[in-house]
Amino acid sequence: MSKKGVVKIVSTNRTWYERLLASVFYAAAVYIIVLFYINNGVETNEKYYIKSIEVLAGLIVIVSFGVRFSIKLSHHFNLELNKYRPYWSVGPFGKGEWITINKLDRVSTFLNSRNECEVNVWDIENNKYKITAFNNVDDAVSSGRELSNKLNVIFKERQLAT
Repeated sequence: MSKKGVVKIVSTNRTWYERLLASVFYAAAVYIIVLFYINNGVETNEKYYIKSIEVLAGLIVIVSFGVRFSIKLSHHFNLELNKYRPYWSVGPFGKGEWITINKLDRVSTFLNSRNECEVNVWDIENNKYKITAFNNVDDAVSSGRELSNKLNVIFKERQLAT
């Protein structure tokens, strides 16, 4: 897939304390692995394998908390090929599948039931692609306008009752 014509939208930037928590969990996992091999070495008996599985179970829990606090969602639109993919990544590792979409129609904001203002991209057949949500309506509107300029589509702002 060519990079020409691809618009990347990062919708979930992690806060500093989430990145700090993720790094603490990853560091704890590395520390446990190092301690395990310093204290046990490498053996080929049943007791060693049982202990290895116990440590591995703990590492899975610790690393999953690290992933929870460091995972990032990006949205990629390839406007030339009419393709879209949500791209989940942790550091340099990521996964996302390209899907064919219709021509994009508009970007809109919407106040949902949790009192968050969503920014959505719509195609010509009214399929919605939720990009992000903001607590502040003004932030959502400015993000929606910026996104509509990037995607070269119209922006429809939801009128809020005052």
